Amino acid sequence: MARFSSLGLFAWAVAYSVLGLTGLAAAVSNATETCELIRVDISAASSVIYPIQVFSYLDNTAHWFISSNQVASCVLKAGSAADVALALKIINATQTPFAVMSGGHASNPGFSSTAGIHISLAGLNQIVLSDDGSTVEVGMGNHWTDVYSALDGTGVNVVGGRVPGPGVGGFTLGGGYSWKTNQFGLTCDTVQRYTIVLPNGNITQASVTQNPSLFFALKGGQNRFGIVTSMVLATHPQPATIYGGMAVYPGSALPELLNATNLFNARNTDDKAQIITTIEGSATGTSSIVLFFYDGPTKPAIFSLFDDIIPLIWTVQSQSFYSFVQSIPAELSTVRNIRGRFATFSTTGLTETFLQAIQAEAEDIGAVSALHAGTTASYDIEPFTKYGRHATDSAFPHDNSALPLNLYFGWALASEDDWWYARIHQSIKTLKAVALREGIYTSSIPVYPNYAITNTTATELYGAKNAARLRSIRSEVDPTRVMDLAGGFAI
Repeated sequence: MARFSSLGLFAWAVAYSVLGLTGLAAAVSNATETCELIRVDISAASSVIYPIQVFSYLDNTAHWFISSNQVASCVLKAGSAADVALALKIINATQTPFAVMSGGHASNPGFSSTAGIHISLAGLNQIVLSDDGSTVEVGMGNHWTDVYSALDGTGVNVVGGRVPGPGVGGFTLGGGYSWKTNQFGLTCDTVQRYTIVLPNGNITQASVTQNPSLFFALKGGQNRFGIVTSMVLATHPQPATIYGGMAVYPGSALPELLNATNLFNARNTDDKAQIITTIEGSATGTSSIVLFFYDGPTKPAIFSLFDDIIPLIWTVQSQSFYSFVQSIPAELSTVRNIRGRFATFSTTGLTETFLQAIQAEAEDIGAVSALHAGTTASYDIEPFTKYGRHATDSAFPHDNSALPLNLYFGWALASEDDWWYARIHQSIKTLKAVALREGIYTSSIPVYPNYAITNTTATELYGAKNAARLRSIRSEVDPTRVMDLAGGFAI
């Protein structure tokens, strides 16, 4: 399943060269030997790819941010759970660092990349709808747009990612906010069963009735418990057309736009209606994008809050769900995505003052971003209804229906990393202080794992009780800490 066009791969290859990533000096000393052990033993369903095989190598290692890449000694492009199990046994025996990549959308360096063995799940791309249409088996090498394309026209859909880019694996294991979250919860709430390769190389399944503790851990606990190769998701009926699309607004419209967003959050009771309001700051000024989604063919009354705000671009229309998601321009240019980070915290609601503080942060950062090779500074505001009523017993607690705020900063030069890291942390600190004064934030609200920045603690992600429970489960399934050889949040 190709990830990039030939032109895109060429751009990545050039970027690798410019950034000094073509050498293998960082490779782990024993990783080359481990690569060969894996290559000799795997089946024909899988393959081992070396950096000299440039285009195939880049196709299976390239991340959304180039700053998330490392030069691995080799790639295992896994085509079966059995080959993943074989590789994990060899990795365990040799204690070779490794990484597991589904879609490559993680912004934290080293979370799905390595100088050791890079395991690409791209070959695990099955999408199998059950005979009665009630469930679908999805391989963890798919992107969400692959799944939506396969289900397009079947009359059913799943709770999954909202834009092109994210893979099903990391997204689901981190929880998974969706256009369907108001109606059905997070993606992890709709998983019926995981197939997982345990750290000791055994293949098993986790569900409500089989390995229930592990099932709990995989719903938000990310990659700390083994390598998930596939999952079975519950489906739900999908209308042939939905009403949705994108609107781009000038900076002058921001006061009206934020007022409409605040009113939408306060007034919307229709679980089928959802928006994301994004404020973007740059050297050329501040602008905004609103994504509108209604899970039905016609415009809902609540969207009339935005009627009098004149957009620069308007693509909102009745269309298929797949067409809607595919049309969102989330996969930006390679140049814009050279370096970047996500960061987040969640609130219990929105207020006018809090939204104005977000705008002020975007404006302040945008005004100086060009001095630090900045390409973007954006803030995603995500109103939901009370989705917590759909929450299942999950590592990531979400029964309080908190609203995640996603910060995305992008820049072009490694020499500016420290400035941007400091600025993103300062922005979070500033906005938390405003939210605290507004009565919509406490430090006990869990941090959404899929947006969280490096060094976020297990207590911040899961709460003290769930963090302790996850450590206990980890001791059972991974007593020798094999998964610590892979990047990710410490628990």
